Amino acid sequence: MLSNSSLKKDTIFYGAATLAERFISLLIIPILTKSLCQELYGVWTQIIVTTTLVSNVVLIGFHISAVRFLAGNKDNREISNTFHSMLFIVLLNSLIVLFLTFIFAPTFGSWIFGESRFVLFAILFGFYLVCESLFELTTAFLRARKEIKLLSIYYFIKNVVRITVLALGILLFRLNLFQTIALIIVLQVFLVVFIYIKDILRKVGFSAYFRNVNWKEILSFSVPLVPYNLLISANFFVNRYFILHILNINYVSIYAVAYSLSAIVGLFYSILGYTLYPHMANLWNNGNKSGAAEMFCQAIKYYLFFAIPFIAVLTILSAPLIKILSTSEYLSSWYIIFWLSSSIGIFGLYQLNYYITLLANKTLFNLNLASVALLVNVILNIVLIPKIGILGAAIATFVSNAVLALWTIGIGKKYLSYIFPWSAISKIVPATFIVSLFLLIFMHYFDMSNLYILIFTGIGAAAIYMAIDLFNKNSILFQLKKNIRT
Repeated sequence: MLSNSSLKKDTIFYGAATLAERFISLLIIPILTKSLCQELYGVWTQIIVTTTLVSNVVLIGFHISAVRFLAGNKDNREISNTFHSMLFIVLLNSLIVLFLTFIFAPTFGSWIFGESRFVLFAILFGFYLVCESLFELTTAFLRARKEIKLLSIYYFIKNVVRITVLALGILLFRLNLFQTIALIIVLQVFLVVFIYIKDILRKVGFSAYFRNVNWKEILSFSVPLVPYNLLISANFFVNRYFILHILNINYVSIYAVAYSLSAIVGLFYSILGYTLYPHMANLWNNGNKSGAAEMFCQAIKYYLFFAIPFIAVLTILSAPLIKILSTSEYLSSWYIIFWLSSSIGIFGLYQLNYYITLLANKTLFNLNLASVALLVNVILNIVLIPKIGILGAAIATFVSNAVLALWTIGIGKKYLSYIFPWSAISKIVPATFIVSLFLLIFMHYFDMSNLYILIFTGIGAAAIYMAIDLFNKNSILFQLKKNIRT
């Protein structure tokens, strides 16, 4: 149950770090869109997206299996042995990646950015990919040991460093984008080394005996995660490559701004899921499935409570938000924001239910489902983008994520019996409708391009939504407050 003291503290700390990360991500948009040409902003977003895709191959699922197999283990020698064996393989993969990016840089430039003239950025991408992968693995160690507070601090530091370098490098010191990204890579490598020495070596020491690692169990869990994670990431980002090669990189940058705004919805499931999984794994491993089910049911209810109205607010306020964050070149219609934010919202339901199938070791099922969803996405992108542009990409993503969510919910309930919170939804939807009506009326009479009016409107919408909930007999906010205090 969510009243678990450790889980509550973890969720608060990681939630604060994630909230800061999303805020910083939004701040990056005006820094880059108002300082660089549209093409270079497209290059930046493609580096980020392609890193997300390819890091799944570099990590071989070890950033997830580390949590699965190290959580609850008290033997420091065994922990060190398993972790360092994983680290060695990831480092070997990293060297292979760097070699390939140097040899095939022009080809990678064409694939990732649409043109071979971006060859230097293709090489830079290789280094960025390696440092991101190593950061994920080292922080997975902390996640496995449920040191979420410390992990949250490191995520915060990483993101503050990124925006500081971008702001100072581009705006103050007039560095170009290549030099700025290179500096970010160097500083992040220092952070990874610091985490490794301070929080891994000092706590469990160094031990790497491959023969003492239960590779059969670990690899049978991890290896299917590689194509699975690759497919899931591709399902989210493959449309950008279709936009790139069917349209051009400028359309990618417009889509990227719309996606960055819509991705705020992911804040809710990423906070819950990141802290929920290790605690559910601990309950599951100790045979307490009823406790895991109760914890999970609460998480779903709280997720929907925040995600559903947020999608509505983002959709209605999308135009003034984009104008404030970027320039008129990046403006997209409200229905693109609606489909994108809804696709991320429904993906949250999938992601939370995915943890159940992960605990039940149904990795093959997840792999097959991800393949089906990606196939649906690819077909819809090919059909829709030439006809309706980037709107087609947004719709394709929503449909494929709906396939993931609905199928996984059905399968997940077979392994962890929980009651889906339909009663909560029956209250959330009418409250969201009232808030939406308030926003539409307010926008009709006031200039939403004014930042202060926009902030005031957002606060007013949130206040109305919370007031409606508090007047309900079974207030979700009251339940959440009670859980946090007890």
